[in-house]
Amino acid sequence: MTYLKQNDPNYATHFQFVVSAEPKDNRTVLVKLSKEWTSFTVSLAATRIIPKHVWSNVTDPGTYSGSNRNIGCGPFMYGGFDSASGTITFIANKNYWRGSPSVDKVILKFYTNTDAMLMALKKGDIAATYAYASGIDPAYVPSLLEEKNISFIIQPNFGVDNSLWFNSMRYPYNLSEFRKAIAYALDYNSYVTFIAAGYAKVPTEGWIPDSWDYYVQKPLLVKNISYTTSVLDSLGFIDRDFDGWRDYPNGTAFTMKIHTRSDIALSMRLAELVKRDLEAVKIKAQIIPADVSTFQTITQKTKDFDTAISRTTFWGMIMYAGAGTLYFDSRNMGWANVDDPKYHAVVDEILLTSNQTITKELYKTLQDLYANNMYAVPLYWGKIIQPYRSDLVNGLVYDTMYGILGKDTWFSVMVKN
Repeated sequence: MTYLKQNDPNYATHFQFVVSAEPKDNRTVLVKLSKEWTSFTVSLAATRIIPKHVWSNVTDPGTYSGSNRNIGCGPFMYGGFDSASGTITFIANKNYWRGSPSVDKVILKFYTNTDAMLMALKKGDIAATYAYASGIDPAYVPSLLEEKNISFIIQPNFGVDNSLWFNSMRYPYNLSEFRKAIAYALDYNSYVTFIAAGYAKVPTEGWIPDSWDYYVQKPLLVKNISYTTSVLDSLGFIDRDFDGWRDYPNGTAFTMKIHTRSDIALSMRLAELVKRDLEAVKIKAQIIPADVSTFQTITQKTKDFDTAISRTTFWGMIMYAGAGTLYFDSRNMGWANVDDPKYHAVVDEILLTSNQTITKELYKTLQDLYANNMYAVPLYWGKIIQPYRSDLVNGLVYDTMYGILGKDTWFSVMVKN
């Protein structure tokens, strides 16, 4: 735990309250925290247990390539990586505490693009696809529906498929009126139709998806050009040089820059539609594609951005104080870079609270803050679409954290001959 905090920037954020961790016996670890953190055990859900004798002398885990870097975990043991075929093999762990898995071996094959992966699924070369916390792009569903041996597991997404994140510490995105004006400029129905292929719904102002038990119903987000125009005009964002685009109140040209992941085709398509909607209200917009590493550096470290489009995951939603606080709070990963004292106060109270009834009430307060301040705009609430070959395999179990690669799958999955 302390190793990950010291050597991985992401864990440095996730474990920011961890002071030390030491074993007391073979089944007990004593963890000391710098402050009360009642949801600490939740953060352990994605904590990797790694062998000290291998990693204690490795200062850069991201680049370490020693032959002992890979180990098995849980029901399976690492069986090897074949670079020629792009596959990793895992062998069943016969000594696992739940017993031996229902299959002797699992092979994971990596593809450089979605088209190649889905072609392999159609041909029967693979039994199922996998993408962490996302399923497949809904645009591919129609062609898969034509295949008689391809079935689907469709689940609600506990993450927010995509949001427009404002850097709340940069003008004019630090103005709640401006953020709301942008929210009312967007055509949410078109995102549901053209991005999610109908496998989604228009979200509400409260940001939190209705799949959560602490969800509070808020007004649906709607497009209202009159409202947007009125607010932008009142804030002084008008076309002062008559070139067709709104300018800053001081007369300089204004361009809203939107960072998005270049490695996710869906994100790029969505950014184009958001750009379309902004330009309809005379806001000049610029899409800035970035690979995953650059995107994370900009949104989580340097904070050198105006807005960004990205998704959240189930794991991210439950981390820190839960309810997406990991993504909002400027003191954490904070894509929205929220430094609002009212928001911080609620988050701090959640971190100290062990009473679940009180926590749910505080989550309701967070949704009020999300709706009233619009730190980020949810663009749609979608579904997880997981295809698989029903002629090759059955018994797949979808886990909200790990998808079909969760532990329950390995004790129920059956390979068909």
